[in-house]
Amino acid sequence: MEIKKLYGDMSPYSAQKLQENQRVQQEQSGQGAAAAQQLGDKVALSPEARNLATAMGVANAAPDTRADKVRELKEQVQAGTYKPDIRKAAANLIREEVGLTR
Repeated sequence: MEIKKLYGDMSPYSAQKLQENQRVQQEQSGQGAAAAQQLGDKVALSPEARNLATAMGVANAAPDTRADKVRELKEQVQAGTYKPDIRKAAANLIREEVGLTR
């Protein structure tokens, strides 16, 4: 079975981390290939599927540093005091669409 689809963008840091993990996996797969051939069954994942798995692992291991901000915003929404800056949101959407970064 081969999984080929990968959705979403990754930051340059995540892409670098994924490349390092791929290199390590390739080195390990060379050592484990003989053992896998002896067993008979084999599952092969595409590089994209490995990238996705590594990205998910990195994301899950990252500390949740914005939990306080999320909790604060939830309280504001529930209290009816949340007033988003529409112009700032629109500017961020346009910047992301065009591919600009700060």
